[in-house]
Amino acid sequence: MLINSLLVPTDFSEDSFYALNHAIELAKWRDCELTILHVNPDESMLFRYLSEKEFDKLRHEALNDARRHLEKLVERFPALQEVKHHFHIRRGNPVIEILEELEAHPVDLVVIGSHGRSSQGLKFFYYGATVEKIVRRAKTSVLVTRSPARQHLEE
Repeated sequence: MLINSLLVPTDFSEDSFYALNHAIELAKWRDCELTILHVNPDESMLFRYLSEKEFDKLRHEALNDARRHLEKLVERFPALQEVKHHFHIRRGNPVIEILEELEAHPVDLVVIGSHGRSSQGLKFFYYGATVEKIVRRAKTSVLVTRSPARQHLEE
């Protein structure tokens, strides 16, 4: 399999960090480019409850907060300095935005962390898992990681 580019979506959870660690190792091994994507939640419904000034301030602060979290990844994962990488922030529904990112900027492999939740229950029935939706709809290969800590919790 030819891998020249990777996409790693992150929600700044430990599961997404586990996936990022795998992606960094793959990028080093294959000498390929790594895109780290964060999707900020869509706060457009708040527009009805806030003044325009408050709403703009909230959107600006949310974007700056995401940027700060992404920049801190270099401190948490020093190996990032050894690979070509860049950060990208989108706003909206994570599934839609990840799929649109893949359409706009195709990659050879998506590396995404699974929360490892059971596929039982109403939440999954109504909403489905982000990872499952990406796996089903992406036109590229997807590597799903599951952190060892999560595996032990469910055993």
